[in-house]
Amino acid sequence: MEKGRISVGQVTVLIIFCTMGDMILIIPSICTHIAKQDAWISTLLSIPAGMALVWLLLRVHELYPSLTLIEAIRKILGKWLAPVVSIWYLFYFLMSDAIYIREFGDFYTTQTYVQTPLRILMLLAILMLVFAFFTGIEALARASELCFPFFVIVTITVVACLIPEIDFSKVKPIMENGVLPTIHGTLLGVSYPFGELVVFLMLFPYVKHSAHFKRSILLGSLIGGILLSLFVIMSLFVLGPFLTESSVYPSYMLTAKINVFNFFQRMEAFIAAIWGLSLFFKSFLYFYAFILGTAQTFRLKDYRPLSMPAAMLIYGLSMMVAPNIIYYFDTLVPFWVDWDLTNSVIIPLSLWGIYTIRQKRKQSK
Repeated sequence: MEKGRISVGQVTVLIIFCTMGDMILIIPSICTHIAKQDAWISTLLSIPAGMALVWLLLRVHELYPSLTLIEAIRKILGKWLAPVVSIWYLFYFLMSDAIYIREFGDFYTTQTYVQTPLRILMLLAILMLVFAFFTGIEALARASELCFPFFVIVTITVVACLIPEIDFSKVKPIMENGVLPTIHGTLLGVSYPFGELVVFLMLFPYVKHSAHFKRSILLGSLIGGILLSLFVIMSLFVLGPFLTESSVYPSYMLTAKINVFNFFQRMEAFIAAIWGLSLFFKSFLYFYAFILGTAQTFRLKDYRPLSMPAAMLIYGLSMMVAPNIIYYFDTLVPFWVDWDLTNSVIIPLSLWGIYTIRQKRKQSK
C-alpha cells in the first residue's frame, strides 16, 4: 500500500523529533508537579527505562518485520479479536493527534499570536499535515534531516547560555518527599516521550534494510531522552521547582533568563520554533499512522482519499478535547500515562507473549 522508503538515518532523526515533540515545553512542569525538586532524578532514571521500552517495541516489530502494527495484530490475534485491538490503536492515534494539534494552538495563541483565534491556528496546522501527507513519507523524512541541524544548534545554544544561571541549591533537599514521588515521576518520564514511540511500528516496515537498524533506533531514542532531560534539569536548576511546576511552559519561560553580556538574549522565538518543528513531525506521524492503519484495518486499496476526512475529524476533536489549557493539564495529562503505557507496554507484551506461545505449540506438534 505504501511505496515510499526512508533510510535508517532519517528514521533516527524522526525518532529524536518524536521523543522531544510536545514534551520539550510541558514535561518539566508535569514531572516537577509529581516529583518536585527530585524531577531531575526522575528524568535521568527514565532514560534507561525508556530504552528498555523501545527494545520491547523493536522485539514486537521483529515478529513480522515486513508488516505494520495493524497487520501484525491481524496475524497474531486472528480475524475476531484483531479488529477490536486495531480499532483501539486507531482511536489512540486519532486522539493523540487531536491533542497535539490542540497543544499547538494553545501554545501559539497564549504566547506568540495572542490576537489570532485558536481555531485559525489549528486549521493552519491541519492544512500543513495534509500538505505533508500528499508529498509523501520520503519527502517528510528528508525535511526532518534538513531541519535537524537547526534543532540541535538551538538546543545546545540554549543549554550552554543557561549554564551561568545554574543554582544547585534550588534542588535541595534531595529526596525530601521520599522515593515514591521520584518513581512516579520516572513513570511519567517513560510513558510520555518513549511510550509514544509505538507509532513507529506503523513506519518501520518502510525503512530501508540496514544491519545497524536496531542500534540506530536505540541511539535516536537515547539522544531524544538526553535532550529532553536537559530541559527538565535546566528548568529545575535555573527556575527552581516552584516556578517550574506552576508555569505551563517552563522551558519557554527558561529562555527568557538568557542574557549574555546584555547582547545575546530573548531567545523565546527560537525555542518556540524548535518546539513547533518537533511537534509538527510528531503529529504528522500520528496522522499518517491513523490513515494508513484505517485503510489496513478495513482492507482499502488506497489510503490517500482518507486524508481530508481524517483531517476534518482531527480538527473537530481538537476543538472538543478540552475547554481550555488548564483543564487539559489538570484532567487529561495525569490520566494519559495509563493509556500510553497500555498501548506501548501491555498490549505489545501481550502480542509478543501470544506469538511466542503459538510458536512453541507449533514446534511441539
